[in-house]
Amino acid sequence: MRNLLLCLALLTFLVSCKTEQLVLTPTYNKGGYTFKVYKSMHLAAQDSVYVGGNVFDVASKGLLEGAVVKYGCAYADNKQGNFSFKTKPFSVGYSLVSRYIGCRDIETTPVVFQAGDSVHINFYVAQDDRPLIHCDN
Repeated sequence: MRNLLLCLALLTFLVSCKTEQLVLTPTYNKGGYTFKVYKSMHLAAQDSVYVGGNVFDVASKGLLEGAVVKYGCAYADNKQGNFSFKTKPFSVGYSLVSRYIGCRDIETTPVVFQAGDSVHINFYVAQDDRPLIHCDN
């Protein structure tokens, strides 16, 4: 009985130490994004969609200040690595796009949001290996 309790305690400890891995939706470059949609009665009453999240460097996992995120005609620039904006729902799908100088753009697949959606998206951008200025004669 004592061995059973010891094994059960050890198994519980090992299961609780499981690390959570980041699962990115891959894009056409080395970066990616995570995406969750929540429903809000308050936003539905206002016929609005809230989009917010963070922009990270994929290599260092650090926040990137100054990135721009765009959805349809709405965009937000971030001051400390995070962004948020409210917009009206569109009837056609638009991609969410994150841009940061010196990094490749991250673009989601086209998404149509409903009134009342609250979207949390984290972008993970990779450094661009192409030169910023290309001068050929």
